[in-house]
Amino acid sequence: MKVEICSQGLDAIIRGDLKSVLDSLKRDLKARKSGKGVCIFYMDKAEDVAEIQRHIDVFKIVLKYYGG
Repeated sequence: MKVEICSQGLDAIIRGDLKSVLDSLKRDLKARKSGKGVCIFYMDKAEDVAEIQRHIDVFKIVLKYYGG
């Protein structure tokens, strides 16, 4: 079965996925800062927190592109 999705529908799906990952990264950042989270990118807490924040910043930029 072939399913076609219009560009607006595809944009909505992408926005939803990006928002979901962004929310997850924000939770990871909060947990990592408090010392309760596990390492995501680096074993060093400060380095990990900085990298998570960089990813959050980039996701926000990409969301702006998709109208989120």
